[in-house]
Amino acid sequence: MTASNISLHLSDPQLIQGKAIAGSESDTHLWAIEHSYTSAISSGMKSLHMLASAPAERRDLLLCQTEPQYDADICLSRKYHPAYDDMLLHASRAKDYFLIVGPPGTGKTSMAMRFLVEEWMVQNADSDAAILLTSYTNRAVDEISGMLTEAGIDFLRIGSPYTCDSRYHSQLACRMFEAEGSLHSIRQRIAATRVVVATTSTLMAHQEIMHLKRFALTIVDEASQILEPSIIGLLAIVEKFILIGDIKQLPAVVQQSATDSAVSEPRLIEIGLTDCRNSLFERMIRHTEKHHSATSARPLIATLRRQGRMHPDVAAWTDRMFYREEHLLPVPLPHQQEQSLTYDALPSDQLDHLIAEHRMLFIDVKPEGDGRDSKSNSAEAKLCADIIRRIRRMAANCWNPKKTVGVIVPYRNQISLIRQEIERLCGTEDAAEITIDTVERYQGSQRDIIIYSFTVSQPHQLEFLTASTFTAQPIDGKPYLVDRKLNVALTRARKQMIMLGNSHLLRRNAIFRNLIDATAININEKP
Repeated sequence: MTASNISLHLSDPQLIQGKAIAGSESDTHLWAIEHSYTSAISSGMKSLHMLASAPAERRDLLLCQTEPQYDADICLSRKYHPAYDDMLLHASRAKDYFLIVGPPGTGKTSMAMRFLVEEWMVQNADSDAAILLTSYTNRAVDEISGMLTEAGIDFLRIGSPYTCDSRYHSQLACRMFEAEGSLHSIRQRIAATRVVVATTSTLMAHQEIMHLKRFALTIVDEASQILEPSIIGLLAIVEKFILIGDIKQLPAVVQQSATDSAVSEPRLIEIGLTDCRNSLFERMIRHTEKHHSATSARPLIATLRRQGRMHPDVAAWTDRMFYREEHLLPVPLPHQQEQSLTYDALPSDQLDHLIAEHRMLFIDVKPEGDGRDSKSNSAEAKLCADIIRRIRRMAANCWNPKKTVGVIVPYRNQISLIRQEIERLCGTEDAAEITIDTVERYQGSQRDIIIYSFTVSQPHQLEFLTASTFTAQPIDGKPYLVDRKLNVALTRARKQMIMLGNSHLLRRNAIFRNLIDATAININEKP
C-alpha cells in the first residue's frame, strides 16, 4: 500500500468474474467484492461440535470439572536457560495442560516455545506422535515459522502462499505435495514430519490433518487473543496442550457489548465463564489461580519475567502501572544496557535534542482545523513525518525503514494521512516501507523507535481509546486498572517511545494523565 495505490489478494476466489468485480467500464472507481464464504461462525460451530463429541473426561477437563494430572518424576533432558528451566520442568510434568503468562518481550516464541518443542522432541524421540503449533493470526504463525527455521527444526505449514511470509513457502503443505507427485509419497511426507504449524482457523478448515497424525502436544501462542469457540474443539481432541498468552495485552476483537456478552448460567459462572468476550486462556488462568496455587509443588502456571525487548527507561512506566505483580527484569541485552541514545549525526535544533535525549517523550500537539474528521489529525500527521525525517537524518547509516521506526495510530484514516506526509518529506520508498498500523495489528511486532499518534480530538473518543481497560485483581494486593490498548502500544518499542497527542483532552483520563505527567516535554519553538 502506498499513498495512492493499494494491491490486494482475496482469500476466497470471486465466483462472478469481470464487471461484477471491476465495476462498469465507464466508472472504474466502483468495486463490488463478494462476501467471504469462509465463515468464523461456522468454524465456531464446528469447534463446539468437536467439544460435544469428545470423550467425557476431555470435556470435563476443559470445563474445569476434573483435576489436571501432574507427574513429578519427569526431569528435563538438559538445562536450556536459567530463566526458562523451571517453567520447562513444570510444563513437562503437567500431563493435561499448562499455562504460560508471557508479558511483552519475554521471549514467548523465540525462547519459551522453542525450548518446549526441543524438549518434547527429545523426550518423545521414539514416538510416532507429533506436535502442533498454532496461533490466531498469520503474523504470529510467521513468527513461529521463523523460530523453527532458526532452530533447524523441520516443519509442515498448513495454509495459503498468500497468507504466509515468502521465506516459508517451501514449508507449505501445498507446495510440498505438488513436489511429491503421488498419494503414497504425500502420506509418507506427512508421517515423517513431527511438527505441524497453522492458524487456528486454517486447522478448523483442514481438519483432515487431525485424523492423519496423532498430536501428543499442542502449543497455542497468543492464546489470550482467541475466543473459546475458536480453539476449544481442537483442544478437545489433542492429548495435552500448553497455552501462552498475556491477558494484559489486547483480547479478541468482539462487536457485541458487555451486556450482550454477559453470562448468566450459574454453572458456567462457577467455572469462570462470565463473559463470552473473554478467551479460554483467561478463563483457565482465573480458575487455575483460584484453585491451584502457583507456589505449590505442582504449579500449572508459569510467568516469564525476563524481558529482552525494551530498554529499562522505556519499560519503567508500564512495569509500574500494568505489571506490578510480574516484577519484570531486563535480560539484559546490549541495547538495554546503553546509557544514552546513539545517533550518528548531531542534533541541530530543540526538537532534535529532545529526540536524541529522551527515551520516553510525550509532545503536546494542538489540533488544526475544525475537527470535523475526528478520526484523523493533520497536526499530528505532519509532526510525525517531521520526526521521522529527523530520525532518518540523525540515524544516517543505521537507518532502516523496516526496523528503525514504526508508527501506531488508533484509526485507519490517520494511517493514510501520515503516509502522505512521510512521502512528502521523506520520499516514496520510506512511505511504503515504514509500518504504520493500528494497535491491534501491531501486537506481536516491535521496532527500535515507536511513534504513537493518539489522534483523538473529541472527548467521546476517549471511550474508544480506553475500551480495553479492565481492573486487575491481585490475590494479595490492591486492584488497579490495566489499559490493554495503551499497554500494547507502549511495549512495541525497543529503544525509544515518542507520543503525540492533545494533552488537554487526554488528561481527562487518569491513566493518560499519569503518563503525560511522567513523560511530557514542552516545546517552546515551532519545529
